[in-house]
Amino acid sequence: MANIQTLHERASEALINGQNDRALDFYKEILNEKPDDEIALSQLMDLYYDTNKELYYLTRANLNVVQQKLEHAINDCKKAINTNTDSLEANVKLARLYKITNKNLRAIDAFVRVLELVQDDFDTYVELADLYLVENSPQSAVQALQKGVDAFDAATGASAIKKKEFLQNMLAKVYFDLGDYENAAATAVDDGLKIKILLQKGDSAEAKKMLDAIKSDKLNKEQKASYYSLLAQYYYNEEKLDEALEAVDKYVDVNQPDAVSFQMKALIYASRGLEFESASNWGYCNKVRGKFEEAIVEFMHAYHSKPDDKNNLIELANLYEKTGEKFTAIEFWQKVYEIDGDENAKNILGDFYFEQGDYGLAEKYGKGRKTFSKNEELLYESEGLIGKIMKMFNR
Repeated sequence: MANIQTLHERASEALINGQNDRALDFYKEILNEKPDDEIALSQLMDLYYDTNKELYYLTRANLNVVQQKLEHAINDCKKAINTNTDSLEANVKLARLYKITNKNLRAIDAFVRVLELVQDDFDTYVELADLYLVENSPQSAVQALQKGVDAFDAATGASAIKKKEFLQNMLAKVYFDLGDYENAAATAVDDGLKIKILLQKGDSAEAKKMLDAIKSDKLNKEQKASYYSLLAQYYYNEEKLDEALEAVDKYVDVNQPDAVSFQMKALIYASRGLEFESASNWGYCNKVRGKFEEAIVEFMHAYHSKPDDKNNLIELANLYEKTGEKFTAIEFWQKVYEIDGDENAKNILGDFYFEQGDYGLAEKYGKGRKTFSKNEELLYESEGLIGKIMKMFNR
């Protein structure tokens, strides 16, 4: 395939020779390779201006999108629709422009119009449902997704069947979030999702039957993680806490520690009445999620339960440092140091007291004179001289 520069040269040559259709083909080929090519878009606009006003406005809309002039692009889509009310491309483009400019209600109206033009547009059903959920209208999302499922009801091709199943699972998740577990279970196609719904519904026996039918050794990494997560939830529901912990450990082996694993462990330990372990895992759960203030609260609960746990003290010290509470962080580094003379804590304390100008404490924590740089030594000597002068005045 010719490169972009060669295609531009051929398109220009065609224009010079009055071969507009040939030039148009070259510019389309350029845009297939490089959709944001402004020269090709501009030239296409010129070619369409007298021949096809709908395509002229759509091409101008694309150019405005490339140039981040989204409001102009919206207006161009409206003009294209005025030229041809049934233009699918113009209506879809308008809906998505409304969506990315956070005009959600207008986007919804535009996507509804798209579905009036074509009833089996899979992407439109997904985007419309997402918008309804963003606008806190889950029942409207249910209606849109059910309409989508119905649109693919007679599907026979593999691609169409896959699209229908995706919409069914999406619909099941909305039902699940609404607490409608009956409809969620009846709608879900994915086994993992169905098991999750059954467990929440309280139908543990059916969930276990489905779990037992899964051959874990045939699953990929992501599927194994989901399997052990569901297995842990089943054992937790059945109050088989040892088995639940074992399932969580297998989940971690596959997926590495994450917010889900810490949350599961926190719940299991809480059921066992182990306050420290539960609070600590809630702390890690919030930390992984980037909720540092909430993590501090949980690690503090753990601290009150077991004040001398070194790892918990280190977590608190680091989190207070991260949230800008340096003096509180130092208090916890002090507690860490007092446990076993931790070398890292000692260095942090030494550096902190030196920065504060408390050179006596700095030396206590290993920031001795022999470790001072030349500039630090001068500061130390200045401190000593000032101290002597102050003593002389105080006599």
